[in-house]
Amino acid sequence: MRQTSIFFLILTLVSCSPNGSEIEVRVVSTQAHLVSGGDVLIEVVTSATSSDGLALAVNGESQAVEFAAMSTADGSPSYLALVSGLQLGENTIEVDASGGSTRVAVVNYPITGPIISGPQQEPYFCLGELPAGRRGKPRFAVGNGESLDDTSLDASCSLPTRVDYVYRSTTPDVGFLPLAETGEQPPDLAVVTTIEGVTAPYIVRIETGTINRAIYQTAILHDPIGPAASPLSPPTAWNGRLVYTYGGGCEAGFFQGTSTGGVLRDDLLSKGYGVASSTLNVNAQGGCNDVLSAETTMMVKERFIEAYGEPRYTIGNGGSGGAMQQLLIAGAYPGLLDGIIPSLTFSDAVTYFIDTQECSLPLRNFLNDEERGISDDVKTAIGAWSMWSVCDRSLGTRPARISPYDCSAQIPMAERYDAAENPDGVRCSIYDGMRNIFGEMVFTDINHERAFARSPHDNVGVQYGLATLNEGIIDKALFLELNEEIGGWDIDFQPRGERTVGDDDAIRAAYQTGRVTSGGAGLSQVPIIDDRSYLDHQGNFHASIYSFTTRARLERDNGHADNYIIRRHVGNVSLAQENLALMDQWLANIQADHSDLQALEKIVRAKPSELQDDCWTESGEQIVEKAVFDRDRLFDNTRGACNELYPPHAGLRLVAGGPLSNDVFKCQLKPIDYGEYAVEFTDAEKSRLEAIFDQGVCDWSRPGVHQAVNRTWLSYGPSPANLHQP
Repeated sequence: MRQTSIFFLILTLVSCSPNGSEIEVRVVSTQAHLVSGGDVLIEVVTSATSSDGLALAVNGESQAVEFAAMSTADGSPSYLALVSGLQLGENTIEVDASGGSTRVAVVNYPITGPIISGPQQEPYFCLGELPAGRRGKPRFAVGNGESLDDTSLDASCSLPTRVDYVYRSTTPDVGFLPLAETGEQPPDLAVVTTIEGVTAPYIVRIETGTINRAIYQTAILHDPIGPAASPLSPPTAWNGRLVYTYGGGCEAGFFQGTSTGGVLRDDLLSKGYGVASSTLNVNAQGGCNDVLSAETTMMVKERFIEAYGEPRYTIGNGGSGGAMQQLLIAGAYPGLLDGIIPSLTFSDAVTYFIDTQECSLPLRNFLNDEERGISDDVKTAIGAWSMWSVCDRSLGTRPARISPYDCSAQIPMAERYDAAENPDGVRCSIYDGMRNIFGEMVFTDINHERAFARSPHDNVGVQYGLATLNEGIIDKALFLELNEEIGGWDIDFQPRGERTVGDDDAIRAAYQTGRVTSGGAGLSQVPIIDDRSYLDHQGNFHASIYSFTTRARLERDNGHADNYIIRRHVGNVSLAQENLALMDQWLANIQADHSDLQALEKIVRAKPSELQDDCWTESGEQIVEKAVFDRDRLFDNTRGACNELYPPHAGLRLVAGGPLSNDVFKCQLKPIDYGEYAVEFTDAEKSRLEAIFDQGVCDWSRPGVHQAVNRTWLSYGPSPANLHQP
């Protein structure tokens, strides 16, 4: 367990003593400039064969610490120490050994945050302030049958940290049960054998507390009768790995939340994995803000390391909004997650809403107008969806996430924005939840001056239904009328006749900061297993196309997507356990590769031979076949055995000619080229088309406006102008 996280940026300082011996100090629990909570785990590598000669000082003051003997990968002596008492801001830790010394600078932040995400959301409703709903007052379930006492919340929503123990019974299907406070082993206590071959009583230590204004939990196998768990003496049944779980949804946040991504996971704990998560790692509670989720991941992971020790590697796990977070965090904050297993994948949050808001405003009203008499088959073809209900009832209800009125039930009604009645209220668009990233613009009307979040969405030049026209599915009259009538939406997500012009600064920020995942940067440094449960046939908005858009970004930016595996199946087939085992082996292979190859080359070379694109029939038969989306077969994508079983479907922007990567907010424009249509337009029709697209039509052969591979490890000040890359 003393090996470093595979790609994590670390700081080491080496100093020579007068007698020639070297001392190396490594900050273990996080990056040295991003420490939180007043303590930090360090490793001292020295030629000393005993810790007797080691001494440590913090900011010039001697500190008595325990040094635990370890060893590095090459067998050199090393010692772990948990350093506490750090002051807020800059600190110096000095270690002396055999007459020599070295110093390491660390920057300590409050455990309440923030560190990299910028000014915290206001207002922010703590657990005890959340309004009651149909099921009564919201509570946070600890996992042992109790709920958190929210009466002791402070101004930062902080609660006292508590430790609870639960166990697994030999009686089937009863779940986890509270362990008696005496710590005595109950007669029905189950026994587990971890993947490291360690047999242990199935007792789990749950730690619950608050970090970054979120409620976090960690869970790990540990018998309280034995030695206390610590980073200097990790629990013996822990397999040395950490799984970080992420929850779904996508809402603007502004509240603490009542659940995590789940830590009492029998499928993980029974194999010896440590598990961690927090309420701000649930996308529907964390504001659909992956920077905030990354910051919280970083801080909770630091707490895990300072409690139990450094994991060999950290694996991300979660579906839907949990998949968004994994891809976005791995792409923009590489090193926090060493491998990711997204399910029900979306490439990111913001590009998911490109198609969805167009589906809702005003496409559904146009296509559902009974006077037009448009059949469901034609409506479906305009987006190449699996069925019309995908737009009409599924996608069509979700674009409200970019509306200021889409508030969670956890936000009191009196606090919510209303343009006329409460213009200073909480605006619940995801962009208002990420103002630190996207910035603000000021609107002034006759009565009030208001700051609104900038939005990157744009539909100027988009030819809706283009492929359906060229395939002869719709006629010219419907194509022209659709594009004349489609219009756009204003800053309050209200329909308007003119098309929407995206804010230039917001578009630039979306790409530069990594809110749009690109295939380069962090995603080229992480192995990915995409667990794609097929729901297209149900008209579900978790469409399989999003696995292919993600892969397309990797292929475009890296020349291949060999670090990305797509495994397709239906709901009665579960690949979760196999995926975890394969990811574990993949990461172990990477860690064992000490060559000078680039990270992506190592990842590809380390991939287990049995891990390939595949699909599984309902009866559990595996078909190994490369997952391919045929861009030329939008309306019948059934080529290949797996596509015949699980045909992927497209979306409005792909039918309009957009790239498979589906990551263009604002397209670059070009003059209309009538040679690109499979129909002949009359002069009158050409006049209409040129009036619709008076600035030109989208040139999909070029990148979007401001489109580029994102930067990594950005932090945010009061505005995007203050973003910082360490």
